[in-house]
Amino acid sequence: MGRIGLVLAIASLAACSGGGGETESMSGSESSSGSTAATEGSTETATGTASATATAGTESGSATGTTGTSTTTDPSETGTSTTTDTTTTTSTTDATTTTTTTSTTTMGGTDTDAPVCVDADSDGYGDNCDLGPDCDDNDPHNHTEEGCANCADADADTFWTGCDLYDDEKLGPDCDDDDAANHTDEGCANCVDIDMDGYWVGCDAYIDGKPGPDCDDDNQGVGVEDGVEVCNGLSENCAGEIDPLPADQMCPTKGDPPNVAQWQCDPPEPGVDGCKVLACDMYWHDANANPSDGCECLSTDYSEALPACGEDGLAKLGTVSKGQELLDLPKGVVVDIDNGVGNGAEDWYWVEFPEQSRPSSGTIIVDFAANDGADYRFEVFRGCDEAPWANGLATAFGAGAPPALEWSFNDTNVNNAKYSNQVVWPSKVFIRVFRVQNDSTCSGYQLRVRRQN
Repeated sequence: MGRIGLVLAIASLAACSGGGGETESMSGSESSSGSTAATEGSTETATGTASATATAGTESGSATGTTGTSTTTDPSETGTSTTTDTTTTTSTTDATTTTTTTSTTTMGGTDTDAPVCVDADSDGYGDNCDLGPDCDDNDPHNHTEEGCANCADADADTFWTGCDLYDDEKLGPDCDDDDAANHTDEGCANCVDIDMDGYWVGCDAYIDGKPGPDCDDDNQGVGVEDGVEVCNGLSENCAGEIDPLPADQMCPTKGDPPNVAQWQCDPPEPGVDGCKVLACDMYWHDANANPSDGCECLSTDYSEALPACGEDGLAKLGTVSKGQELLDLPKGVVVDIDNGVGNGAEDWYWVEFPEQSRPSSGTIIVDFAANDGADYRFEVFRGCDEAPWANGLATAFGAGAPPALEWSFNDTNVNNAKYSNQVVWPSKVFIRVFRVQNDSTCSGYQLRVRRQN
């Protein structure tokens, strides 16, 4: 067996018995230490060491036992379990023997991550969010299908209805989304126009379709505080002043009648339009005395006629020789009934008839090409400072000359009943046209002048 084998055998026996040792010609010792720690979800370690030494002569031996380490982590917390064992292996030389063994085992696994909430509009709703899904993740005001379908501002008054959420960006809810004048429950319940004058009270807002507030909704003639004053015998501005402005500022009460130069305010009774036409633009007349259509009647253009007798070239109708006729003469309107020569209700013209050989210079005829309603007549004068045609129609109809529908001068018959051979040929005559009836109309006339053979 040899000395070395004997020593090892004795050392092993001593270690197993856990007791002391005996020494005769040799000595032996044994030490053993061990510690164990086990913690759930932490680390467990076990270590053991054994050594024996024997000396006999020049030979010696050494043995180191087993060292073991084990680490365990609760998989429910980390999902990883690791175990490490270390074992001493033995190597032998002539002087020393060492044994070391190492073993490491790792088992591990990772749990699946929980789903992430996707909430682009930060309203708490979205995919995988605790509050629930979002029908429109770009609009924080809506998340339900009803909200996304019905959230609207139909009347464009910046107040919304049908939304899931209202804030400074989307005010609401709107009590009536078809009425831009109201959005609160109070407005929808109280916005009224009791006196039906077009001005409202109790509304949330006042707009073109619902102006206001009416300072007296029981008085149809009174509107807003800064209401426009009109000529009607009432106070529109609630200040108690009746028709306080100049007529031209209060008239017309409606529309924009044409060609009026000046208005007059004279209401017949409170609440009745009192605007009347006082003056018209040049050449225009209020023939029907109806202010609603203003000055509707265009009178004679005095670039083609004269308002009084004269030889201004503008009023010359032309020169008529034998066999000629003047066509397309001016059309005229005299609005008022005749008020006498030189008093304004008249139109004047003049025409020349060159004298040829007498008594064969032809026949002059003046009449109407148009005479609406037979409302007009005319007179013929030799001169502006003379009476109407003397020794002519005046002889038959009396002094002052009758209103004529036709006037003629026949130079072919010296025995003509209307004229005597002593009458001077009318080389120039002046014609005055005037109205004899129907002054409330805008009827007109047109003269015709000719000279027959």
